[in-house]
Amino acid sequence: MKKGDYTIGVFLSVVFGVGLTLFLTYDIIITNILSAYYCNTAPNPKTYIGKKVEYPISIYWEDNVYPGFSKADRELMIINYLDGVHLKTMALNGDDGKIYVYHLDRYIWDTFKQEFAEKFGKNPKKIPPNKENHFLGSVYNVYDAYADKIMKTEKIYTKQSMPKLNYTVTFNEVPLNSFARKFLYSDETKVIENNTSRVIAYNRRYMRFYYTLQPDFQGGNYYYVEPICGKRIDMEQEVFDSYGWTSLHLGNHSRNLDKILINRYIKGEK
Repeated sequence: MKKGDYTIGVFLSVVFGVGLTLFLTYDIIITNILSAYYCNTAPNPKTYIGKKVEYPISIYWEDNVYPGFSKADRELMIINYLDGVHLKTMALNGDDGKIYVYHLDRYIWDTFKQEFAEKFGKNPKKIPPNKENHFLGSVYNVYDAYADKIMKTEKIYTKQSMPKLNYTVTFNEVPLNSFARKFLYSDETKVIENNTSRVIAYNRRYMRFYYTLQPDFQGGNYYYVEPICGKRIDMEQEVFDSYGWTSLHLGNHSRNLDKILINRYIKGEK
């Protein structure tokens, strides 16, 4: 081999190696540059709690990411939060664009206890849902009975006609530009005090997608499980201490957000 041919071969090998490295790592480089920008630009992706409320009494949840709460989602929300003491009225935007309002007062709770005792010979000790009310071995689940009872109080409104409640909890996707959203996804939760229109708490997170060198072998994931900055937390527990109401948290949605985002952004489905 001539010296010139050897030099050309080395040069081509180096070029190929650099090109291959850039091809395999370009998304890592771009993701980290974008992350450095977004994670350090106001409002920074952090959790802010400006006020805690022990007895909100009425809350409207507006989820525009899933979007909305399906019937199964609304049942979960009732079981998780509507205890008739800390929270008496709950409003949720449905996945059909309507607003669903549920209410629990002492009369409804008393009739629930009576109906449950007459049918199953058991009397719940505390306002449901509570782990002490889950009778193991029973053919009937007290949580389902409770959700079914409250679902019967359902009233349907539009956003314009719905009653005014004390607090609003919103969950929205944070819009990124057409280039950045090829590498990052972001969403934000806010808690709003309705009588003052003041945001008393917020939480923002940024998620990255799987790298070329780190594929999603399991499949079915829209983004990598760990946020690149910020985090998704349960603002209900942070602001209202809702876990103390029921001792339960079964999740706010029965649907998987990864699957929804894959259908929306990868498959182009609505």
